[in-house]
Amino acid sequence: MRINTAGPAIIRKGLITMYITDLKHFLDANGAIAPIKGPAREMAQFLVDVTGAASSQSADAPLAPSCFKCKKETVDASVAADAAIIWFCPRCQAEGRISNWQATLWDLTGPQGFTG
Repeated sequence: MRINTAGPAIIRKGLITMYITDLKHFLDANGAIAPIKGPAREMAQFLVDVTGAASSQSADAPLAPSCFKCKKETVDASVAADAAIIWFCPRCQAEGRISNWQATLWDLTGPQGFTG
């Protein structure tokens, strides 16, 4: 297993791929999405959309995005007990964990932050 600290680590478990991501690696100094175009921008947009959907505690929470890999199914996303965001695509089985999402522009937990 090789962990890339500059982006998502890809761990292969049989045919399943897990993306382990530090959200701040995709953000610039102002907290905006850093990649401007290409696959990195697509991945960054997916990650911030998952973060917004999973962290919102309101009834009108944003919808989770379609899987960036298969683009066919909406991912399931939630905040885990350890405060990481976990997501899973029921169609292609891709999954991931997002860390360091707290206090970003897409943290919709409110001013009090995530309380678990």
